[in-house]
Amino acid sequence: MSQRVKSWEEYLEDFEKRKAEIFAMGGEKAVALQHERGKLTARERIDLFFDPGTFEEVFTFIKHKEVDFGMDKKKIPSEGVVTGFGKVNGRYVCVWSQDFTSSGGTMSDFHGMKASSIIVDHAMKMRVPVVGMMDSGGARLQEGMQAGHMGYGRMLNAHTYASGSVPQIAMMMGPCGGGQGYVPAMNDIVLMVEGKSNMYIGGPAFVKQSIGEITTIEELGGSKMHSKVTGICDLEVKDDQTCIEETKKILSYLPSSFESSLPIISSTDKPDRRLPQLLDIVPTNMRRPYDMKKVIREVVDEGSYYEIKREYAKNLLIGFARFNGIPVGLIANQPMVNAGALEVEAATKIARFIRFCDAFNLPLIFLIDNPAYLVGTDQERKGVIKHGCKNLHAYAEATVPKISVILRKAYAGGYAGMSTKTMGGDVVLAWPTAVITIVVPEAVIDVIYPAGKYDEEFRRKATEDYYEKYINPWFCAGRGLIDNVIRPEDTRMEIIKHLEGWLTKTPIDIPPKKHSNIYL
Repeated sequence: MSQRVKSWEEYLEDFEKRKAEIFAMGGEKAVALQHERGKLTARERIDLFFDPGTFEEVFTFIKHKEVDFGMDKKKIPSEGVVTGFGKVNGRYVCVWSQDFTSSGGTMSDFHGMKASSIIVDHAMKMRVPVVGMMDSGGARLQEGMQAGHMGYGRMLNAHTYASGSVPQIAMMMGPCGGGQGYVPAMNDIVLMVEGKSNMYIGGPAFVKQSIGEITTIEELGGSKMHSKVTGICDLEVKDDQTCIEETKKILSYLPSSFESSLPIISSTDKPDRRLPQLLDIVPTNMRRPYDMKKVIREVVDEGSYYEIKREYAKNLLIGFARFNGIPVGLIANQPMVNAGALEVEAATKIARFIRFCDAFNLPLIFLIDNPAYLVGTDQERKGVIKHGCKNLHAYAEATVPKISVILRKAYAGGYAGMSTKTMGGDVVLAWPTAVITIVVPEAVIDVIYPAGKYDEEFRRKATEDYYEKYINPWFCAGRGLIDNVIRPEDTRMEIIKHLEGWLTKTPIDIPPKKHSNIYL
């Protein structure tokens, strides 16, 4: 007996029914609970993120394969994660968005397959960025090690595979614990929603059982902890909507892949705008602090400065900006915090940002005013040499245009990791106020003319002579250690002229190797 031939109406009715079940996600009650928690659903987030009508979903009808523990009777729409691609401000982006309403968005074999596939088989081949909207209860325990081996293993491998090839952004809108706690940190940029998102390896119950410590999720891995203590979080935001909008802004500075052209835009800000106000912002007295953010906002295209990791290592500022429409990575010391001196946290912060910008061909602009690295037993025991090496290695290894402006202090290792021509700096400019030295003159005189062996008047005169001869931009300019001395008012136009000239920079003399061995 032959099978009955169905009509088109029957086929399409069945299709719409199946699709409706998937799009209902975890059902009305689960969706309502998600909203009560102040969170959008996976599909609502996607609708807000992509340009209207451009999202194309893939693997919509994937099903789990487990039968034990009652799983044979359980439906999990789209395996708890929505995947696909679409346009964001006219440019293609791939996405995987975890659905907390469907079995808690838990990681499983096929859940990991879908999410990793959108990275490896789509974003990498399409040569476009990929964002992960993370909101998951962790591993699906009914699947045992399949959830870890096939789920997390695939994800971690996919992020590593794509690292430095296409931009990866983690949008943390809910929990992310256990093995999945590693996933957001494998991305280039991490945003976290305040009070809703968290990432940790062991939750409060597990910690209490393992080591007897009583703690909370916020203490273990909340957005404030990761913003201020670990530095994993690049930006803490108030809600899902803000997370989506800020991610779009970040993407606007980034190329689609490492081979893609920079997203240069037409700027309404004049490239030859002079900045006499900088003379009022920056004191000539080296002991007086000032807010470097005010300098940055004057120098870059109006309204283009976008700071990240603003709560971590506040003595160092990093972020994106534009100069005459050209996107750059901007790094600057903050004299308002520890006089702008660098230390172990700042070293990690600057090194990672340099490597990220270098990976995606964003030119680097440095605004320098720092009295070297902090010294003392505390810093030495924390590994200031080890962490300082990260900064130095990253700076020397970067092949993008590197343009530095020394405003005031540029001492020792702080100078080396931000503006040294012998370490690959392309352009080093200095204000007339610049103090460039390997060590403060007083320390030099203590070594050359020790107290007790020479009278104090002689030592005072020697110190003054040292300042006059060596501790100024003119000595360095005379020896070719810097490219030029400029007026502060001309800083913006000088940066733009050099930046536009160096955009065609081609790296040369890179020795053959598998990879370098940066101190991690």
